[in-house]
Amino acid sequence: MIKLSDICYTYMSDGPFEKAAVKNVNLTLNSGEFIGLMGHTGSGKSTLIQMIAGIVKPTSGKIAIDGQELYAKNCDMRKMRFKTGLVMQYPEYQLFEETVFKDIAFGPSNMGLSEDEIKRRVFFAANLVGIGDELLEKSPFELSGGQKRRVAIAGVLAMEPEILILDEPTAGLDPAGRDEILCKIKDMHQRLGITVILVSHSMEDLANLTDRIVVMNHGELAMFDKTAEIFKHSEELKRIGLSVPQITEVCSRLSEAGFPIAEGIYTVEMARAEIERILKSEKS
Repeated sequence: MIKLSDICYTYMSDGPFEKAAVKNVNLTLNSGEFIGLMGHTGSGKSTLIQMIAGIVKPTSGKIAIDGQELYAKNCDMRKMRFKTGLVMQYPEYQLFEETVFKDIAFGPSNMGLSEDEIKRRVFFAANLVGIGDELLEKSPFELSGGQKRRVAIAGVLAMEPEILILDEPTAGLDPAGRDEILCKIKDMHQRLGITVILVSHSMEDLANLTDRIVVMNHGELAMFDKTAEIFKHSEELKRIGLSVPQITEVCSRLSEAGFPIAEGIYTVEMARAEIERILKSEKS
């Protein structure tokens, strides 16, 4: 469980360019949840996830993971940082080793594990993201964009974090690579049962994958609720520079046109089921 209590972060504190990036955020995220995080550029999303990952220390407030407060005197920060894996935007730019195997093994090697355990973790993580054994001895720079992204994610997964944070994991990928990554993320969450925090500007991705969504606006927590409830507030989301899934907009317009379509539809599957229900009721 992740608990944030009155978290604040200010850049260049007490200086002429002081800027409050995160202001008094209170959140509790349950173990094993798939959490979405959205907000306009400059809303505080990146700062928030860096604080959860233990990269940035809050200016004030407390962060606790499984009851252990980060930065407390009795906190082993090195151990706590291994609990959280952070995949930043365009992580393939950080690939540098001669082979895919060595790149995935880099994190576990820094954990002081045995060679056998490192090898086990590399093969497990590679399999999890769909990187076949035949690619492990190749240079990562010979791979496609989607494959490089999966290698970068595997490098984080090989450290076996309890919390995985993904910052725009499909940014810059073609449609095929994007779908490939999202499918692997969904499968990975179901198989491992770890807590996943997905930062994304794609309302469709958040709608299809997440249990609950955190909405940030100008450093503050604007909304936090179940995914279905968040997308019911379409006008409020638009006011803060965000949107709803396209299918939600379509269903809203159908409702305005007089069709008896239910509220709270935010995936294509839900829309299909609702339209089928309406057609069957009209026939009967």
